[in-house]
Amino acid sequence: MTRFRTAGALAGLLLMAGCGGGPSYREWEAGKEVPVVAYDECTEEVDATMRLRGYPNRPLPETPQFRYRKEIFGQCMRRKGYSAE
Repeated sequence: MTRFRTAGALAGLLLMAGCGGGPSYREWEAGKEVPVVAYDECTEEVDATMRLRGYPNRPLPETPQFRYRKEIFGQCMRRKGYSAE
């Protein structure tokens, strides 16, 4: 039984060793879906931040939390290279 665990662990290590090295960004280009991906990523980040602060994920427009959410969402999108239309 121990022999199988050891073999499994070694196989896992060999697989992970093959995944070493950093990504080559030169082979990536922006696709048509990039704005949607950035929007989705920022939505997830903002939801997590809102939860950590104890705010509702989707606050009402007349609350200060709505302005806060809008501002941190804008910061995230600008950080990803997008500007407001």
